[in-house]
Amino acid sequence: MKRTNVADRPGPGLVPFLAISFAGAWVTMIPLWADGLRRTSAAQGTPPLAALCMILMMLVPALTAFGLTARHRGPRGAVRVLGLTRATPWRHEVRSVATALTIPLGLTAVGLTVSTLAGWYAPAHLPGPGTIAPLVLSALVSVPLYFGEELGWQGYLLPRLLPLGRMRGLLAGGAIWGAWHVPMTALGGSYPGHPALLGIPVAVVTAMLLGTVIAAVRLSTGSVWAAVAAHLSLNEFALPLTGHVSGPLVDPLLAGPLSVATWPASALAVVGVWLAHRRRDGRRAAGGKAGAGLPGGAGRTSS
Repeated sequence: MKRTNVADRPGPGLVPFLAISFAGAWVTMIPLWADGLRRTSAAQGTPPLAALCMILMMLVPALTAFGLTARHRGPRGAVRVLGLTRATPWRHEVRSVATALTIPLGLTAVGLTVSTLAGWYAPAHLPGPGTIAPLVLSALVSVPLYFGEELGWQGYLLPRLLPLGRMRGLLAGGAIWGAWHVPMTALGGSYPGHPALLGIPVAVVTAMLLGTVIAAVRLSTGSVWAAVAAHLSLNEFALPLTGHVSGPLVDPLLAGPLSVATWPASALAVVGVWLAHRRRDGRRAAGGKAGAGLPGGAGRTSS
């Protein structure tokens, strides 16, 4: 059964989407560059100006995707094409969202184990209800922001990359996602205290791996909402919980969902995605060969 809402053929608008999305990312970060703001420590908070700029940046892909799609198909057509409508029964949708929420947490847990064994991380205690409740509230409030990103990446960009081949398209989408974050990463957004020449390539590789997993969630459910849940879980739960359960200050480069310690787990997840798609393609090919040998097919040929 086909579960995706992606088009069979790549649609127009890839170059305009990338151009507007990347330009919009830089434009929204101009106030921070002009102000000279740079995150130099993981203990440094997020100033109101930085929070506003990041909010605007996260909305750019969605507005771009919806505008380009609605221009050719109208608002209703854009809603359908971008995967906003439910593609599967609601029970399956709920299960998919619940599963998507656990994936970044699982990858982070494996990565933190690697960091602990390497001496980069020191877990001190488990988070209690007083820690979880504010995170849940923040996640609920932030849903529109993550929806803003994933509507662009998974609803618009992904279908236009799949003609490259499924895995190539997924990996390319993740790399583009990481490159789009450069205006923020260069200011120490993901890896404070580290030079941009180190932080940017690490961020791109991390995004390529995690973005592939999120895109696979999108393809398996046929809806953008599960991808939104995975992205939200990454930023609103996996990242802050890494700090909450640790004693000393955590270096995001060495511990947490965006760290190099999580690369092995994320890479294994990507391999799992590749094997799953390869197995599915093999079954489809076998089914096609079996169908070709049915008596009904031979009868039609002889006629």
